[in-house]
Order: sequence, then C-alpha cells, then structure tokens
Amino acid sequence: MEQEHFTEESLNNPNLHDEDQKQPEQNPAIGAVNRSIFWPVMLVALLLLGGIATLVSRGAIAMAAAVPVPVTVTSSMIKTTKFRLYPGISQADGASPVAVNQLDGTLSNLVITKTVSLPVIGNVTVTLKAGQNTPVSTTGLTTDLAALSSESATFVGQSVSSNANGNAFEIDAQAVTLNNITINAPYMIANSMTLPGLTLSVK
Repeated sequence: MEQEHFTEESLNNPNLHDEDQKQPEQNPAIGAVNRSIFWPVMLVALLLLGGIATLVSRGAIAMAAAVPVPVTVTSSMIKTTKFRLYPGISQADGASPVAVNQLDGTLSNLVITKTVSLPVIGNVTVTLKAGQNTPVSTTGLTTDLAALSSESATFVGQSVSSNANGNAFEIDAQAVTLNNITINAPYMIANSMTLPGLTLSVK
C-alpha cells in the first residue's frame, strides 16, 4: 500500500483537505406568518396578560385583595328568562359584601371594560364589545354587583323571600327587563355565552 505524501503546501495549509470535504451550502429557509392563526393567538395572549397582571397587582399590594378592581359592564337592554338576586360575599376576594345576581337571558350592546396596571407601561384599559346587531345570549350568568344603575326595570312573576336562616332576603322573577344599565362587578362567570360581533381594543 502506498502512503500519501504530504507536500509542503499541504502541511502549511491543513484546510485544503477540509475544503474538499465541505458540502455545498444550503439556502436558509424563509418562514411565513399565518395571519389567521397569529391574531387569534395574540388576542388570547392579551386576555391572559390582563388576567395575570391583575393577579400580580393583587399580590404585590396588601390592600388589593380587600379592594377588588371592578369590571364595568354596560348594556342598552338586558332581558332575562330567569332572575335571582341575593346578598353575598364576592368571590373575587372572599371578603367584600355584594349583591349576587344570577340570570339566563340576552344583553344588547354589551360593553365590558377593565383597567389594569402593568409594570413600566402603566394603566391599560381592555374594552370588549358585542351584541350591537344581534344580542348576546347567556345562561348561568353570575355577577357580583358592587353597584348597579338602570334607567328602568320591569319585573314579571316577582317574589321576595328570606333565606333558610331568615337573616337575608332573595328576589326571584320569571322575567326581568332592564334598560340602559351600568354595573360595577368585581367578579363575573357564565355557564355559556355567545358574543356576536365581538371586538376587543386595548389602550
């Protein structure tokens, strides 16, 4: 077997053999953003960011848990097929007294706004709108009411009763119509809700 002889040039330039073994360069792949996926993911991220910022602010300030930051809800008309109102303690902090409202029904021109304080950025207001043409429909909507005002209210099949201990009252109605209503609520939850014409803005 013959041995490979190294010339002075090959000894002084060891990279010559490496260059022979190099593979052809490949062009880098260029990606594209799918907007139909990007914007829904961004929307969810903003909502989660608002919720996380609120939790952080409550934990950072000792009084924040005792003074919940309310959500402001407005609607030109709320029509309910089931209505229940009774005193309770807010689920937002487990301490603040509120009026708890439960209902099934529709909400026209629904606007929900919430202002949160973010580090560096400052106050940010998230506004959600729905039901401008087709009313929002909901079942099992439970709202802790810190304050409520309505231009007019109509009750059908209303009853007022005391609770089992007799130290609080409860209002029930088969149907209720509320016009031009504004609610301050530290807590809201719903079994189901449809939001036609949903828009979201962050300022």
